Amino acid sequence: MEDAHVIFPEETWGFFGVFDGHGGDQCSAFIAKRINEELVANGAPEDDAGLIALALRLDQEFLDSQTPSGSTGTFVIVKTPSQPGGQYKLRVGNIGDSRVILGHADGTIFKGPGTDFGLTTDHKPDLGSERERIERCGGTVQDVMGVSRVNGDLAVSRAFGDSQHKLTGGPSQEDHPVSASPELDHFECGPTDFLLLVCDGISEGSFPNPEVVKLAAEKLKPNADGFVDIAKACAAVCHEALRCGSKDNLSCMIVLLGGGELPGPTMELLPGPFEAPKHAGYRKAYTAMSDHASLSLAQTLELRYSMVQKELQAEDEDGADDGEKKERTPEILGSSVSDLRAELQFFTTGPPADLAPGSEERVAWFNDWLEEKARSEGAGAEGEGGGEGDGSAMSRDQLLDMLHNHPRLLAMAESQGLLNSREAADAGAEQSCRSVRVAPYAELRPAVESHQALKWDDRLAEVCGTEGVVIRDDETDGTSQVRFPPPLGFKAWLPTNMLHEFSRNRSVKIASVEDLRPAVEAHAALKWDERLASAGGQEGLVLHDDETDGTSQVRFPSLGFTAWFPTSTVTDLDEE
Repeated sequence: MEDAHVIFPEETWGFFGVFDGHGGDQCSAFIAKRINEELVANGAPEDDAGLIALALRLDQEFLDSQTPSGSTGTFVIVKTPSQPGGQYKLRVGNIGDSRVILGHADGTIFKGPGTDFGLTTDHKPDLGSERERIERCGGTVQDVMGVSRVNGDLAVSRAFGDSQHKLTGGPSQEDHPVSASPELDHFECGPTDFLLLVCDGISEGSFPNPEVVKLAAEKLKPNADGFVDIAKACAAVCHEALRCGSKDNLSCMIVLLGGGELPGPTMELLPGPFEAPKHAGYRKAYTAMSDHASLSLAQTLELRYSMVQKELQAEDEDGADDGEKKERTPEILGSSVSDLRAELQFFTTGPPADLAPGSEERVAWFNDWLEEKARSEGAGAEGEGGGEGDGSAMSRDQLLDMLHNHPRLLAMAESQGLLNSREAADAGAEQSCRSVRVAPYAELRPAVESHQALKWDDRLAEVCGTEGVVIRDDETDGTSQVRFPPPLGFKAWLPTNMLHEFSRNRSVKIASVEDLRPAVEAHAALKWDERLASAGGQEGLVLHDDETDGTSQVRFPSLGFTAWFPTSTVTDLDEE
């Protein structure tokens, strides 16, 4: 998690900011910490010139530390009305591609001048004014497979840090290919309006700003006790962003106006499933999530277990039983009922029933479980004290290598925001692994140029008629990402219908539905889907075997889908 946040409320004004780091969390953490210190010491800058000077000064401080990484930043200074019934005054600043959005209580968006009706404009390298500065200051804007990047690298044109993109231009700090000078604007709003500050992960998928506002407004309605649960609304926005296809880390901050007290804790962790304890790197990443909430790994597992128990108890009270195939996606947990039952079984008998949820004794049980799991499976243990065994000292590169070989763990890490989108794409490079031949030039170029999500690149002429490996498919727009081995040695998104599949994978036959369904339902890592019935007795191509849990990923060209099955239900045709 590379995002950092500033929440600084005072009686007549407040500062709120989201800082989305990249290349590490050093820059975002530094900037957020220093802004908070400046606000304590000096209050909010009085005018726009003061805000710009502050941003550039903090940027220079970080550059002087010679620490890698960078961070975008979006913020708003809210000033309360000077008289009853007056308007709130907003001073909005943005550096990069995080956003400030203004919503109305009825769920409609204030149509701001920025990106997708936001109050801020995304600073992208291909934006006219940004490109002019980049090129004037000695940088370049390069199109890398449809994404404009500063010097072929950075996908935003304004950021704190990123020293490698501030070596040309000058002497003014604003005059570099990448600048930390904020773009500022001023607005007014009423006491029933609300502000959203979101990182780019929220808008990465198909989740436009008006829909973000609509969902947030719905979740901000008072409950039966008359209270508004802001945390619930923020969590709902993040879960919807994941559902809409976001693979980046996620931050959503909501600012309500009008004053008043809010119920609930000041910090709350909503942990996801802990499904890979024997992988030290994944356990380390899960621990890092716990650290953000000042919890140990054992405390987080106890919290997750209690959440699942509570959810299943509610299901039982509603009449669900083990034989009922009731599949519901709880808003917070993001899992179906069968998922949750399988998750509890993962902890065997679980903690003794007489241990109260959240108690020290119950946390100690999970700590003992972790240590026993580590001993039995050969992974380094991490106990209450946070100490690491030999197996847990895994670098981020090693973690990526491990995820590269375990596609399901990769998907989990992406959904929990533990990888940025670029790392996830690289780690998932072998996830599909089907061999294809690209259509000839006369067919490919018109297909690319007519596709609204693609853009022709002259390098694509080199791939016409060649063979490559499909990394992933995007069924929403009919495109596939293909890796081309040396001497080409690059990846490209192409129309799926321009790829002609041929088999280098082994051919298999799936067991009959009568044998398949019970095997899937008995497997802790799988869940029955009615689509799987159509695969019973059918032939397909194995794309990947996961020996860690005895499953195989099989593609069915005739059926048009890919799914995971117990390896025991997959028979090689060559062996028949």
